[in-house]
Amino acid sequence: MYYVPIVKTNNFLVLDIETFGGSFSTFPQGFELLLVGIRTCFGYTMYTSEPASLELMRSDLADFNGQIVTFNGARFDIPLLEKFVEEILGDTLKINFHYDLLAEIHKATGRRISLDNLSNYTIGAQKLPWDHRKNLRVWREAPEEIIAYNKIDLDLTYDLYLRVLNGQHLFLGDTSVVLSL
Repeated sequence: MYYVPIVKTNNFLVLDIETFGGSFSTFPQGFELLLVGIRTCFGYTMYTSEPASLELMRSDLADFNGQIVTFNGARFDIPLLEKFVEEILGDTLKINFHYDLLAEIHKATGRRISLDNLSNYTIGAQKLPWDHRKNLRVWREAPEEIIAYNKIDLDLTYDLYLRVLNGQHLFLGDTSVVLSL
C-alpha cells in the first residue's frame, strides 16, 4: 500500500478504482477490487481491498469535507466501493460531496464521452493503452504498472476538474461545455 495522508483542508480529491472480473449485465456482482487511487494537490494515495487498507480508505473519505471527484463514479466506482465496504467491512461508505464529471457532462449535453476522448480534445492528453482483461495478472506480476495506469486516469480527471473550477470549456469533439459546480 502506498499512503500519503489526505489533508483535510483540501477542497477536492479525485478518486478512481481498478477492478477485475465482472460483467455489466450483473453489475456490481462479479467485480473484484484491486485498488483505489486518490489524487490531491499533494500527491497520491493507493488503497487495496485488504480489510485494513479498505478501512483506512473508508475512514479517510468519511472524514473528508471537500468534493470527491470521479469520472463515471456515480455509475461505477462508488457503487462498487459501497459493495466492497459493506461486504468486507460490514460498514457503509460515507461520501459527503460527490461530483461526477461524466454525469455532469451528460446532464448538460445529453451525451456521454470517454475520459480518453474528453482529455484528448480538451487538454491534448490521453490514457495509457490498456486491456482491462489483464488487470489481475498485471496486479499479481507487476502492480506498479496498474498503479501507473491509475495515476494517469487520476491526473486526467484532476486536470479536467481544474478546468471546471476555473469556468473553462471542456471539449467533446464537435461541441464544448462549461460545467457548473
